[in-house]
Amino acid sequence: MKNQWRISPQRQPPKAMIRISGYVLLLLLLIMPLSSQARELSSQQSSNNEAVGLLAFKISSVQSDPKNLLANWSPNSATPCSWSGISCSVNSHVTTLNLTNAGLIGTLNLYNLTGALPYLKHLYLQGNSFSASDLSASSCVLESLDLSSNNISDPLPRKSFFESCNHLSYVNLSHNSIPGGSLRFGPSLLQLDLSRNTISDSTWLAYSLSTCQNLNLLNFSDNKLAGKLAVTPLSCNSLSILDLSHNLFSGEIPPSFVADSPSLKYLDLSHNNFSASFSSLDFGHCSNLTWLSLSQNRLSGIGFPLSLRNCVLLQTLNLSRNELQFKIPGALLGSLTNLRQLSLAHNLFYGEIPLELGQTCGTLQELDLSANKLTGGLPLTFTSCSSMQSLNLGNNLLSGDFLTTVVSNLQSLKYLYVPFNNITGTVPLSLANCTQLQVLDLSSNGFMGDVPSKLCSSSNPTALQKLLLADNYLSGKVPSELGSCKNLRSIDLSFNNLIGPIPLEVWTLPNLLDLVMWANNLTGEIPEGICVNGGNLETLILNNNLITGSIPQSISNCTNLIWVSLSSNRLNGEIPAGIGNLVNLAVLQMGNNSLTGKIPPEIGNCRSLIWLDLNSNNLSGPLPPELADQAGLVVPGIVSGKEFAFVRNEGGTSCRGAGGLVEFQGIRAGRLENLPMVHSCPTTRIYSGMTVYTFITNGSMIFLDLAYNSLSGTIPQNFGSMSYLQVLNLGHNKLSGNIPDSFGGLKAIGVLDLSHNDLQGFLPGSLGTLSFLSDLDVSNNNLTGPIPSGGQLTTFPQSRYENNSGLCGVPLLPCSSGGHPQSFTTRGKKQSVEEGVVIGITFFVLCLFGLTLALYRVKRYQRKEEQREKYIDSLPTSGSSSWKLSGVPEPLSINIATFEKPLRKLTFAHLLEATNGFSADSLIGPFRRPTMIQVMAMFKELQVDSESDILDGFSLKDASIDEFREKESSS
Repeated sequence: MKNQWRISPQRQPPKAMIRISGYVLLLLLLIMPLSSQARELSSQQSSNNEAVGLLAFKISSVQSDPKNLLANWSPNSATPCSWSGISCSVNSHVTTLNLTNAGLIGTLNLYNLTGALPYLKHLYLQGNSFSASDLSASSCVLESLDLSSNNISDPLPRKSFFESCNHLSYVNLSHNSIPGGSLRFGPSLLQLDLSRNTISDSTWLAYSLSTCQNLNLLNFSDNKLAGKLAVTPLSCNSLSILDLSHNLFSGEIPPSFVADSPSLKYLDLSHNNFSASFSSLDFGHCSNLTWLSLSQNRLSGIGFPLSLRNCVLLQTLNLSRNELQFKIPGALLGSLTNLRQLSLAHNLFYGEIPLELGQTCGTLQELDLSANKLTGGLPLTFTSCSSMQSLNLGNNLLSGDFLTTVVSNLQSLKYLYVPFNNITGTVPLSLANCTQLQVLDLSSNGFMGDVPSKLCSSSNPTALQKLLLADNYLSGKVPSELGSCKNLRSIDLSFNNLIGPIPLEVWTLPNLLDLVMWANNLTGEIPEGICVNGGNLETLILNNNLITGSIPQSISNCTNLIWVSLSSNRLNGEIPAGIGNLVNLAVLQMGNNSLTGKIPPEIGNCRSLIWLDLNSNNLSGPLPPELADQAGLVVPGIVSGKEFAFVRNEGGTSCRGAGGLVEFQGIRAGRLENLPMVHSCPTTRIYSGMTVYTFITNGSMIFLDLAYNSLSGTIPQNFGSMSYLQVLNLGHNKLSGNIPDSFGGLKAIGVLDLSHNDLQGFLPGSLGTLSFLSDLDVSNNNLTGPIPSGGQLTTFPQSRYENNSGLCGVPLLPCSSGGHPQSFTTRGKKQSVEEGVVIGITFFVLCLFGLTLALYRVKRYQRKEEQREKYIDSLPTSGSSSWKLSGVPEPLSINIATFEKPLRKLTFAHLLEATNGFSADSLIGPFRRPTMIQVMAMFKELQVDSESDILDGFSLKDASIDEFREKESSS
């Protein structure tokens, strides 16, 4: 039988089953959209909760929103995901809140914020003004937290966000005022920045280095950590960046500190007080270190550690400003063939620059050997430094022709600093080969001949921005070819022997900011059109020349001017009223000219003016009360960081004016010996340094010298409102009326000269309240009545009050009952012979004792003279009073007729310290009077500006931590 295949019909399901299946399917179709809607509702509800939390943050934590950044944070919004600073996940949950640099002011409650935003991963609030009411946190998922640059000043709580947020990998609390508190963090943390706070608890550092776990960045710089560095990063297997700079650590650096940190790539221990020998450090295998700074410490020794040669990847080495005293180890440093920046500045290295150091030329970009005792020149091996961009050899004893043979071949060179050396000859024209050169500083050498005219030309354009040739022996005229240097911003040719006018091509340079050519024999006029046809000048310093003509009206267009010094020239005409437009003008000096007319009251509009010197002219008319209009309104900062000297006249009324302020960058102090203004008085005091303001806000003028003119009228009452005025010289005029009682408001006054006028009336009793008044001269007036007995008025010599026929009282003749001088014939009872004998014997014994004590002190002073580091001179207008700093045995007098030794450099704080008598607790001389010590000097030492940073280290900023991170991320 043949098999047959066929398909059997399927068995049909019961109708009831079909009906049930249909119901189930229908139910599923109904449930699925409901479930999706439920999820959407849940997400929407969560989003609404987060919106409510953000609005609560806006209301409770933000008191001010000056940029109106949170304007679109509205309860009417469907979702906060579109609000400023908000980023959300795909599920519409807030994951990032970024209000960086929003300018917000308020109080941060981190606990409430993280509780309201349960999905928040990144919180960036840097650059605001938040204080912190609560830095704890509820259970959170934060990964990144940046609260830097705010106003957080409370200690971290015991249960801070560090412990609650277990996923934190990045925390930045820098630029606040956090004093300490409790620090505990988990293994998730990778980067911790606590720099620029006020942390003094060293246990924070000890904890961080001993339990650093997975940290790769730790920054405690610019805090108040002190004591010895007792812990090494031995357990920090991942730590690559460690910054402990700008603290107060002392003692030795643990010898194995670097060797115990094999993962370190960036180490900064600069600006501390570490001592001991540098050679004792062990760098171990040093297989990863690329950036090392130990500058600004007190490391000493006679050699480098040999293990330093193991740091073959080292790119930056900064050992500046220590006490290293030996020859530069050329072979060791030459083996570091990856070096890009090397600074050995401000040490005690001696001898010649080693040939082997040139072996680093393959990569070397910056070399700073300034402020040592190096001799010779730059070896020929450096001609191969094709990548060299910055070379600083200033303040050494270098000589020779290396500028021609070596430096002129460095095609990539941008910054060349060789001031204060012994280089002679002419300025090499071959330097024009360095077409990328931006700064050329050859100040304070022995160059002769003409100012080079071919540094720039139309066929050979250069990038030259600064030309600094001050304090040499250059002669001839200022070359008009400098007008081809279209990028020039600063020209300093001071203290040379230049003649002739300043070429119009220089005046019209399009980018010129600083024109400094004082102490030459320049002639000609200042052209009309300055700052119109050329650059907008910031500094115009041409004092001590032979410039004629009038001050151009177009000076009113120089709205960026900060410092104008045209003193000691042959200028005539009137002072332009347009000077009142110069709102940035801080120093205005036009003394010792032949200016006529009235003092423009518009000068009172100069809201930054702190120094006004118009002495020794032919000015007439009244004293403008507008000169005091800015009292209490002057904001500091305009003239900070300028280097200059103050030549203080001491010789009483035989000297014109209180003295002169001169720009002093790049000039040897000894060269001032030949300056005519120094010889204008029998004795002159000279101070040099950097400028820093003494007031934070609400300042006023500090120096006002209008002496030796023909000013008339009364002294304005509002002059007494200049509370920071330290020198006021109105002597030798035709002023009349009374001395204002408001002068009691001159709380900072140190020198007050009103002599040789027609002033009348009484000496105000308020002058007795001036506790810093150290030099007063009201002689040669028509004053009457008793000299007030309060304060220091009775301690000045008679010469300060003489030729006032109606004045009486100490130190003049006693007053009669009517307030007039009492005759010598009515002094009361005569002393008995016995009393005279007793007094005479007592006086003789006291004199003998005083002479013995004085001889002893002189001997002791002579023994300590060479060890003394501080120095300050006396600065009275006349008379014999003196000033000195506490801790200085005696003040040094400089008689210009016997100018035998160079001046020691001072901070300019000493200038006004002396002018104000701020250390009058140690006054010497016959009129000893104690006063409070107060540091109110305008000038003191300051970090140099950005382009002078090369003197202290490196000019390029690619060694900073932020850019170091960028390098690491790109490599």
